[in-house]
Amino acid sequence: MGVYEDNIIPIKIAHLAEYVAKMKRISQDDALVYIYINPMYKRLYDEQAKWWYLSTEALYEEFELWRTRQSRAVSKEVFEFYTYCVEYFATRKRVSGMQAWVTFKETGADDYIINNYDLLHTQGMEYVYDDIQHFINRTKK
Repeated sequence: MGVYEDNIIPIKIAHLAEYVAKMKRISQDDALVYIYINPMYKRLYDEQAKWWYLSTEALYEEFELWRTRQSRAVSKEVFEFYTYCVEYFATRKRVSGMQAWVTFKETGADDYIINNYDLLHTQGMEYVYDDIQHFINRTKK
């Protein structure tokens, strides 16, 4: 990326965080979390897409569209199992639940757990933990 893009993206993120905080009535810190956990954030650095040219409002709309497309209703049982996996992973890794959740979101482990619920929920938690860890290791390579 060029010098221009390297300098403009942090400014865009700051403006977007202010806008998100205002629109969602949350703190600026929470707005940064909203931005950083959204895969759209990485697209800001895509030289071909040139997302940094979009206005703050247009970027916000793109972030919201992504979230809308990604949100899906899962059964109570699946959600409880997913939450249990997040907390179990956090305990085993000695990280916060938020850090475990972010890891799951960044690596796609959240979708992996939800999509494979039928198989995973029948296994012991040690097996599930090892399977999730293996999945995460594979995606980080």
